[in-house]
Amino acid sequence: MIDVTGKIVVITGSLRPLTRQEAMVFLENQGAIVQNYVSAQTEVLIAGHKQLDLFEPDKRSKKYEAVMKRKASGQNITIISEEAFFTLVKESHV
Repeated sequence: MIDVTGKIVVITGSLRPLTRQEAMVFLENQGAIVQNYVSAQTEVLIAGHKQLDLFEPDKRSKKYEAVMKRKASGQNITIISEEAFFTLVKESHV
């Protein structure tokens, strides 16, 4: 299971069927610190719907692009797909 406790997390894209607010509340209940922007402190990016489309990279969000630039510069940021996020949600309800 992915542990977000105490980590700075940013969400990009939609996480249907959850609203962004519901996703933020869930992450905060798991102990994460949710921010609306990518910074030097960002540790995790939740990449929602369409953010991992390798065939249309021009459609990626500004947050996703910012994370990719920071990763290229050596910052350690974990990117969690929409599917992995929902696995985390399901596992938390077991």
